[in-house]
Amino acid sequence: MKYQQIKKGIFRSRPNRFIAYVTVDGKEEKVHVKNTGRCRELLREGAAVYLEHSEKEGRSTAYDLVAVEKEGRIVNMDSQAPNKAAGEWLLSGGLFSDVTCLKPEMTFGESRFDFYVEAAGEDGGIRKVYMEVKGCTLEEDGVGSFPDAPSERAVKHVKELIRAKEAGYEAYLLFVVQMDRVDYVVPNRRTQPEFAEALLEARKAGVRIIARDCLVTADSMKIRDPLPVYLSEMDRIPEPLLAWYDKGRRILPWREEPTPYHVWLSEIMLQQTRVEAVKPYYDRFLKALPDIKALAEAEEEGLLKLWEGLGYYNRVRNLQKAAKQIMEEYDGKMPAEFEELCKLPGIGSYTAGAVSSIAYGKKAPAVDGNVLRVLSRIMLDGRNILDAKVKKSVEQELYFVIPDHRPGDFNQAMMELGAMVCLPNGKPKCEECPLRGFCGAYRQGCMMEYPKKAPKKARKAEEKTVLVMQDETRVALAKREERGLLAGFYEFPCLPGKQSDRQVLEYLKRLGFVSLRIQKIGEAKHIFTHKEWHMTGYLIRTDELANQKTAAEKAGFIFAEKEEIERNYPLPSAYAAYAKYLDITQGADKFRKADKR
Repeated sequence: MKYQQIKKGIFRSRPNRFIAYVTVDGKEEKVHVKNTGRCRELLREGAAVYLEHSEKEGRSTAYDLVAVEKEGRIVNMDSQAPNKAAGEWLLSGGLFSDVTCLKPEMTFGESRFDFYVEAAGEDGGIRKVYMEVKGCTLEEDGVGSFPDAPSERAVKHVKELIRAKEAGYEAYLLFVVQMDRVDYVVPNRRTQPEFAEALLEARKAGVRIIARDCLVTADSMKIRDPLPVYLSEMDRIPEPLLAWYDKGRRILPWREEPTPYHVWLSEIMLQQTRVEAVKPYYDRFLKALPDIKALAEAEEEGLLKLWEGLGYYNRVRNLQKAAKQIMEEYDGKMPAEFEELCKLPGIGSYTAGAVSSIAYGKKAPAVDGNVLRVLSRIMLDGRNILDAKVKKSVEQELYFVIPDHRPGDFNQAMMELGAMVCLPNGKPKCEECPLRGFCGAYRQGCMMEYPKKAPKKARKAEEKTVLVMQDETRVALAKREERGLLAGFYEFPCLPGKQSDRQVLEYLKRLGFVSLRIQKIGEAKHIFTHKEWHMTGYLIRTDELANQKTAAEKAGFIFAEKEEIERNYPLPSAYAAYAKYLDITQGADKFRKADKR
């Protein structure tokens, strides 16, 4: 786009939107301003401006003000220039390689869009596109923003683009930044938050929002390079986050070999469990069950024994159910698509996103508590992060932020940041955070006020009495029911409530046990998600349990050697305070003991 007759002048004043006074050749001239925006940061007294001479008869002004110098560069401020430059750019193949039709000012619904474009499609069809162009002249510290004044028309255009997309057309909003040396473009929330929200809605609907800067001279403007468009602070995350991750990511076994099975297993283990606690379990589990087929075919008791001490035992049961389904329905290969992964038992949106992105390189969000905490602080999001609807909303917003070329690394970096820097407990390490420059909570010094959570319901407390009953070599165990809490596990025999030593002895004698010696071994507490066990323990010694089979059968007890328990019988970590009286180890402690040997 080129002007014909350009004259340089010095800006003096602007009494209204349409008129300015400019000194030209030592004489003050009244000129027409070809921009109805405020332009206060541009049109300052003494600024060099560029005027196009008009030959039209009957005009009250001889010149149009079309550009201004700002900080050593020329900024075009002609509101008609973006459309002219965009038309030339489109015809030259700037956006589509083969434009077959370009029509300006095309009506759709209740709006008139700047362009209707037809271009050859990849499949031999025709691409049909509506485009709206917005010129951007407002810039501060390298950031371009739109609008510089409230514009209900702009909001209406965005919403109409959504309707065009719903009608089957492609829809684009193009920001033409009428200058160079701009880093990125944002919607001007301070001036018009409705426009910013409309853009977010449009992006979710599939409207493409793009920006280009321009090469601007005194007499021309040409669209040049693409610019990032950040619709919210969330959009700014990928670049600094990935740079931080690349410098210091933790070396973890599942990261070094990110197969679908490895990623899946690690993510299930890591739910509600620290990384360091998971490592020995992960290694041992893989040695015993190296692939999905082995997992599907494993015996339940052996499977539970491998999981012993990790807690939340439904995780491993669902792990096996999913493995069996993968073998039956997917020929033993874990599906790659997010939607298919969500169909498997025990796999929610977070795990599906992790497997799909990390193992298969698919663009899918993986939003856990760490990610929700990071984003709530950056965005000053006061919504309850425990609300499933809030999580779903965050997943939808984050999808558009995830870089196409590194979705898995992005998700892992977000988790890493939440685990290592943006801490859940205690003061976050903000000085180490690569995102602090645009974190709302950091700017306001209110990091500890986020995230917001609704108060949890109080856990139900359950009193129980634990009987560690043994002879010289054997221990009495009872198997829990196949349904409910800790289903299928073995445990020490238990009585409801808090029983005295006299009550315990009377109970055992009624069953037929003899030669009993009892000792109180203290109290313990174990916390589950929705329940607490308050336990009172007794050590009961007797002679030759094997000779008291009738009593054992009546009670539903089995007798097991201590070594057998350690090797074969899954005993929940809830009983760790009492297992130590058998001189056996559980879970990760057992793994460490084996490693020492």
